[in-house]
Amino acid sequence: RASSERSQVGLAGRTLLGTQARFVLKADRLESPSLFRTLDPSVDSRLSLEVRQALGRYFLGRPDIARRSRARSGVVHSRELLRRGETESAAAALRALIELGFAERQIAVKEAAVGDAERLLEKQRDKRGYGLVEASDLLQAEASLESRRVELTLARSQLERARSAFSHAAYLGPEETAAAGFPAGLPEAVVSAGLGRRPDLAAARAAREAAEWAERIERLDTFPELDLSASYAAAGLGSRYGRSLDDAFSLDHPVKTVGLSLSVPLGGRKEALTRRQASLRAAEARAEEERLLQAAHREIRDAASGLSSARERLELARRLERLERDKLAAEEANYRKGRSSTDLVIRFQQDVRRAETASLRAEADEGLARVESARAGGLLLDWVK
Repeated sequence: RASSERSQVGLAGRTLLGTQARFVLKADRLESPSLFRTLDPSVDSRLSLEVRQALGRYFLGRPDIARRSRARSGVVHSRELLRRGETESAAAALRALIELGFAERQIAVKEAAVGDAERLLEKQRDKRGYGLVEASDLLQAEASLESRRVELTLARSQLERARSAFSHAAYLGPEETAAAGFPAGLPEAVVSAGLGRRPDLAAARAAREAAEWAERIERLDTFPELDLSASYAAAGLGSRYGRSLDDAFSLDHPVKTVGLSLSVPLGGRKEALTRRQASLRAAEARAEEERLLQAAHREIRDAASGLSSARERLELARRLERLERDKLAAEEANYRKGRSSTDLVIRFQQDVRRAETASLRAEADEGLARVESARAGGLLLDWVK
């Protein structure tokens, strides 16, 4: 009855140029009692160095360069995706901070409106004691005060919602959120900075390059390959492992081989499908990059237009606020002289507070437009950091 054993140990490596090298020590033991075997059991040991080098695609197409380039593009793509996420988070936090600042300043406007209504009501009560105003004027002043208090309560509720939104967007605790206010030093218009700093375009560009390198790799991997192989081995033979290994390490029986091999894919249907899939992925990546490029141009134009419009609205709102204040001052002077009514004074006070609110809203919108212009120009994250 025959039996065999095989043992093998070694080191193997492969370079980016496709060179494969192996240093192997192996031993085959055979035990088969028969008349023609003069050595039984026998141990055949081989200590060999084998080298195999791909000549075709690795020297003509260099898939190693394509693989390294694809890996680099993948790293850049991931890094730019991270930067895009950071940019969007920073923009969301700034928008929430601007809205929070507007809500906080709106409280001051509503509190001033309550103060105006209280002072007017006090004057009306004094005059009512002397019979200088009608009961309806006093009731109107009281109704105006209650209305202003309701507006103040609503403004405080809006402030709490704005604080909650900012806390969520900026990942801050209640104590840090309470100390926040309208941001100072918002970025100026940077829409002219170009498209090179936009993380979404950089990520799309890296994805397109990675897809193109992958297409090249798939095309090279389906080409015929010519390989050169060479090996040098020392053989040993004995009835035991020790004697066989001693014979091999003596290097008295070298075995040398050199050869060429040609690998040609037959049919090629699977390879053609693989190349076609890689080509479609590359075309899809190019189309996505072009789509993002057009969207970026549109965002930059819209950001520039929005910023210009916001600044015009802010200037008009501040001018209207000054006019409303002058109008109220004139009407209060007429009221003190007895040439105006409570209704007109209340209405003009409300006009002033509405103008103040509109001015604050326009200032907040201008800040939002500046944030959007910085985001569109790709420099918002640099400004935040």
